[in-house]
Amino acid sequence: MKPLRQLASCRAAAIVAAGLALSCLGRSPTVSFYTMNSVSDRPTAEASDGLAIGVGPVRVPRYLDRSEWVTRPGDSTSRLEIDDYRHWAGGFSSNVLSALGENLGAKLDTQRVVVYPAEAPFPLDYRVSVNFQAFEGIGGEALVLRARWVIRAGSAGGGPWSGQSTIRRRIGGAGSDALVAAHNEALDLLADAIASWIESLAMGNAGTDASENQPPG
Repeated sequence: MKPLRQLASCRAAAIVAAGLALSCLGRSPTVSFYTMNSVSDRPTAEASDGLAIGVGPVRVPRYLDRSEWVTRPGDSTSRLEIDDYRHWAGGFSSNVLSALGENLGAKLDTQRVVVYPAEAPFPLDYRVSVNFQAFEGIGGEALVLRARWVIRAGSAGGGPWSGQSTIRRRIGGAGSDALVAAHNEALDLLADAIASWIESLAMGNAGTDASENQPPG
């Protein structure tokens, strides 16, 4: 009987070992999370109490309004690829709002920037809303941003003033960080266009159409 017991124990051990091996092989790849960030040279914390700016809401295409990364193959104008293992921490729209708000604060030299849906604790001079038609990587080589933005005056009234920006940035590498950097650079250029128009409004030099077309990066 003893050999039979030993054989049964060996078989049980083999089954457990095989189960552990299959369990290890069946593990899903790790999900990585990323954030968009301001690339302005001047930190917002060093800015003054300048203009009071409200940023948002922003609207993005529904296919982008998710945490997973969405890109477009270079050989297709209609097909999208959704990456289940690379996500925007907090969601796509939240990252866009946060980075755009930081950029505008730095470029306008003000700490008084409130990002939607937060309520401003002070009267706003201007509020900016942005409607994105596109904001995605294409073929791993370029990132394209197309957006229509509107500036509305605060208690002083006036406006609204609208503009349109088309921005294309080369993706400087094959890794995830390169695509994140392209998003950051595109938002920085968008903030440049909006901030320039707000500065013109504050000096009383603006017209009625703030259209802005950016050259390829």
